[in-house]
Amino acid sequence: MRPQTIVVDAPIARDQQPDQRQSQRHELSQSAVVCVLGTTPQILHGEIRNVSKGGTQLHLGQALGIGSLVRVDYANNLLLGEVVYCQQLEGGWIVGLRIEHTLSGLSALGDAMSGPA
Repeated sequence: MRPQTIVVDAPIARDQQPDQRQSQRHELSQSAVVCVLGTTPQILHGEIRNVSKGGTQLHLGQALGIGSLVRVDYANNLLLGEVVYCQQLEGGWIVGLRIEHTLSGLSALGDAMSGPA
């Protein structure tokens, strides 16, 4: 079988691209504090729009650079990840993250770490 070449005149809009997730997406509307890690950390407030195994989507008031490393704190959870896309929408930016590490139930963890005196 001979390989085919596909010529594309214009980029495909993100909402027309096929979903490449390998696990189910769960819709969410949860406020979050996003810290962009680096030499001069930035702290932003936004909203988590959805999560899936290994990824999440945020709505923020400003753009983040592709490849930026971020920490996301929300509802007693902490995510560490990398920005894989950032797209401007009316009223803000949609940011996709690949999640590298997750800590859930932070208050219970803190209680366990403090333990009896």
